[in-house]
Amino acid sequence: MSKSTKVIVALGATGVILAAGSAFTASSTIDDGAINVGSVAQSVSGATITNVVHTYTAATDTTTAISARAAQLLSMTAGVVTISINDGAAQACTVTQVDTTSPADGTLDASDIACNITDVANVTSVRFVVNG
Repeated sequence: MSKSTKVIVALGATGVILAAGSAFTASSTIDDGAINVGSVAQSVSGATITNVVHTYTAATDTTTAISARAAQLLSMTAGVVTISINDGAAQACTVTQVDTTSPADGTLDASDIACNITDVANVTSVRFVVNG
């Protein structure tokens, strides 16, 4: 293979890697240019998690809580939904069943998830576990 062909192949491979990486980039909704936060909707067997929101304290550079919505009715039994931050220990979340139709029709059709976590600086990964 000639030197110019190797350069073209290397540049092409780099482009593919960059394009693939950008496909997974999330955008930040926090109004602070120095903070990079994102979220993604994720479907797993039995649950679709959306609307992930980080409660952030700028003064201490920590995330203090995380909330989300599941498109399904999840059990409100303690421990059914847990969260792991930065691959740490699982922490319990609270589930509330809600009516998301507008206007409200009184039918519970989704679940709000509230996780008051141990304060964590530099959150790099969030894992919800639904078990039940």
